[in-house]
Amino acid sequence: MMKFFVEFKKLTDAVNTVSKAVAVKGAKPMLSNLLVTATEGKIRLVGTDEEIMMISTIEANIENDGHFTIPAKLIQEILGSVTAESSEAVAFELLNEESGEMELSCGRSKFNIQIQGTEEFPPVPVLGGEDTTLYETKSEGLARALKEAAVAMSSEEGNPVQKSICIDFSNGTKAMMASTDNKRLAVTSVRDFEIPETMKQMFIVPSRAIPELQKLLESNETIKFGLYKDQLLFSSEKFQLITRLVEGRFPDYNRVLPKESTRSMKVNRKALAQCLKAVNPISRNSNNLIHFDISANETRVWADAKEQGKAESFVPSELNGEPISIGFNAKFVGDFINVLDDEEVVIEMTTANYPGLFRPGNLDSEFKYVVMPMMF
Repeated sequence: MMKFFVEFKKLTDAVNTVSKAVAVKGAKPMLSNLLVTATEGKIRLVGTDEEIMMISTIEANIENDGHFTIPAKLIQEILGSVTAESSEAVAFELLNEESGEMELSCGRSKFNIQIQGTEEFPPVPVLGGEDTTLYETKSEGLARALKEAAVAMSSEEGNPVQKSICIDFSNGTKAMMASTDNKRLAVTSVRDFEIPETMKQMFIVPSRAIPELQKLLESNETIKFGLYKDQLLFSSEKFQLITRLVEGRFPDYNRVLPKESTRSMKVNRKALAQCLKAVNPISRNSNNLIHFDISANETRVWADAKEQGKAESFVPSELNGEPISIGFNAKFVGDFINVLDDEEVVIEMTTANYPGLFRPGNLDSEFKYVVMPMMF
């Protein structure tokens, strides 16, 4: 009967990672389980909610092959309760094949648990075959672009295209990313990235996949990517992420980007962030409306809520053009500031009822953030 041993830390890391792909709730109880397969000196763990799938393969000492599913939350809690050295082995031994009783032991801790079959678990792709071509790239450029593009992604239920990021390889020369929730738009380019000939198209990636992809990119210097049938695949040495793509048409973001402006204001990012923090207790009680009174050398940032009162703060700024008073959603402005590393923020404007274009002070950056103004 099935029996294998696997290093405690490697198992814990793999379980915690792939468990992020399992369904938290849903009609199929099996989607809250992990699929475990032990064969040929390795164990493979798989978690999926049928929108994304995460796979991890780690070395193990296999005495007898086998496969089973187990609730992700249960195995996480068991491993979290064990006090063990990182190199100590966790033993899995099937005691009764008919009843599905398995013994899991590590050090002086022992658990008798019920495992489940694999029949209802979704099919797992066979990667590395002739129908899958992977391309390698540095992770840094993708990670930065994903962080910037995600800032305008909607978190509300509704249009799935708005709860997604557009990864656009369609022009063949420059990789772009974009997101929009109809009130704002984020557009950026992927630096130091070569588009493969076979992938010159647009991909709409659901929000469900974005946090896991970000973690995958941030923990690996390089990553491999490609298409598996109609899904996007990202692969590192230890983990694979497979995500379905959103069906629909992403808006033409180039048409939304303002082509020109009559005013341009430059301000220190940290100083502006402090102003937003100062007026936030009031602005959050006035539909997040925040006012910018921009003059030649200074900007007055203020908010007014009838029942709570009024708050204002001043920040030094440089204005090219005529003074202007304009209102924005404070959260939208804060979201942009929080993803920047640049010292300065530039806001390009035309009139108080025309979209504002936010960008980093670094002219080499192609990160652009368009925000609809709030009227007052």
